[in-house]
Amino acid sequence: MAETGAPELKKSISFSVLILLAINAIIGTGIFFVPGIAAAIAGPASLISWIAVAVIAMLIAACFAELVGMFPKAGGVYEYTKQAFGEFGGFLVGWTSWLVANVTIAMLAIGCLAYMAAFFPILAAEAGFGFYIKIFIALLIVALINTVSFRGVDLSVKMLVVFSIITIMSLWTLISWGVYYFDFGRIQMLDVFPKVSLVIAMVYILETFFGWETVANLAEETKDAKRVIPKVMMWGTLAVTFLAIGVVSIALGSVGWEELAKSNAPLILVANTIMGTTGGKILTFLIFLNIFGGAAAWIITTPRLIFALARDGLLPKALQKIHPKFQTPYIAILVQAVLSGLIILSGSYELLLELVLPLAIFMYAMVVMSVTILRFTQPDTERTFRVPFGKSLPVILGLTLMFLMGGIDPVTTGTGAMFILLGIPLYLMRTVESKPLIVQKLLDSSAFLQKISYNLFIKPKTHKHILKHFEGFKNRKIINLGASSGELAKDLSKIVGPGGHILATDVSAKSLKQATKLAQKYSLENVEFILEDSEARHNLHQKVHSLHGATSIGLLGYLSEPKKVLKALSLRMAKKGRIYFIDYDRVFKIFRAPEWLQNNKEIQKMFDDAGFRVTVRRDKGFFWDTIHIAGWKYK
Repeated sequence: MAETGAPELKKSISFSVLILLAINAIIGTGIFFVPGIAAAIAGPASLISWIAVAVIAMLIAACFAELVGMFPKAGGVYEYTKQAFGEFGGFLVGWTSWLVANVTIAMLAIGCLAYMAAFFPILAAEAGFGFYIKIFIALLIVALINTVSFRGVDLSVKMLVVFSIITIMSLWTLISWGVYYFDFGRIQMLDVFPKVSLVIAMVYILETFFGWETVANLAEETKDAKRVIPKVMMWGTLAVTFLAIGVVSIALGSVGWEELAKSNAPLILVANTIMGTTGGKILTFLIFLNIFGGAAAWIITTPRLIFALARDGLLPKALQKIHPKFQTPYIAILVQAVLSGLIILSGSYELLLELVLPLAIFMYAMVVMSVTILRFTQPDTERTFRVPFGKSLPVILGLTLMFLMGGIDPVTTGTGAMFILLGIPLYLMRTVESKPLIVQKLLDSSAFLQKISYNLFIKPKTHKHILKHFEGFKNRKIINLGASSGELAKDLSKIVGPGGHILATDVSAKSLKQATKLAQKYSLENVEFILEDSEARHNLHQKVHSLHGATSIGLLGYLSEPKKVLKALSLRMAKKGRIYFIDYDRVFKIFRAPEWLQNNKEIQKMFDDAGFRVTVRRDKGFFWDTIHIAGWKYK
């Protein structure tokens, strides 16, 4: 723990270890599957596409190197884009990165079994019993690696180092043996396919180099991260470039593009060709371990992103908890394991590859363009590495990536966009507590919808409890905080009668306008509407005084400073004045109320500190739990 009380991760990763982890993470599955896909799209000319993508990859790595040198944080891409585009932009990129990671984990878990089909043909099945066996084993792989991740970063790193060494050795073996079987004539027919196929092939080849964010996510666990990680980004990507182009050249030159295009596991063909059946099987098993190791790299590093988002309040706080013994973000690890497990149920490597491409391209485009934006907005921030022509080159690079996205099927791109947009409601749900202006804008834009939903779902189950609590309050003064459509204020006005007074407040001018029309419709002269200051709700209007009662529905969970609001309310209320607040928890069984509203004793303490004695009751419902807080002022 830091002195501030913020959770910290253990720093134990050195340069030599991280460079091995980077190679393993970046190389992913692409080199083991994409040579066949690219050959089917562009034939022997796909080698040109590989070289072009390698150049793009080195430039992206340079952008990551500059950014991680500026902000060595566990959030990686979230942190960089937050600095450049603001919190919302950073959240969308962080959310996208999490989606990319989970889809990639599922893709790797399924993909590694394609190579094991050489030993167990049942794993090649696309349906029936064999298919379910494959899914079950993939789930076991994810569960096993997450267990290792939970046990601590030291154990995790040792496992990843072993996989990294196996990856480098197996690919180097393929290249060094394959040189003797290379036939230059096999790659001379560069005009077999239209030139546009080179661009389409580049889209799929990009996946081979995905993974810089996994290295960036380890920044808070790396010694001297500001200097070490930029070097790792560049040297690691250069090593992957050498291995990838070497393996693809050997594959095209020894087997030929026609055979590669037909294979779901093209490197098995290459291994059998240059090493014979026995040697091929040995290398095939090593390739299985390579892909298994790639899955391990993503599984172990991705929870650090979730940890960073939770630490900034953009995901539930529970996700930032650090295990006291193993010093790992164990709740984040559990959530990731469940999500990637669900994605595995799709069962198709090709489907997952198509889904991950638009998500990753969007994410990387945002990251690289952050370099240019920060050159203008934060010119004095220390940079341990600088991208050449940083004020223009990253923009060109970002636009190039967006151009390549045009080679993806529009339906697939649309599906990816839909998944990105799903993060917006989550962002709004997590920020309303601390960002009152967002609350105000949301309430303004949804005033009509609130009115309908209030009458359908809220009023029938809440008004009767509040009205009963304030029975006998004739000629009294009650404040209805967060009055919304004015329905509760209307009913309360009947209880206090013509001699009483209802103050109905809200931060939304549109909601109050609707509430005013409702009051005019029923000629409610004892109701007065007041527009609140969304950024200082504890600064009650001067007309709020001499209160005998206070009530609200669904307000407490949105207050950024509930203690101040309750204290201010207490100061304006007569002794023995009554209060009745209703709020919600476990909405749709997913979204939780703020922590203090999750515990009855915490609620009682919060109100007691403000001078109120309350009882708390929770009614469990199908869609949400309703919290009833009733009491009186005793101080």
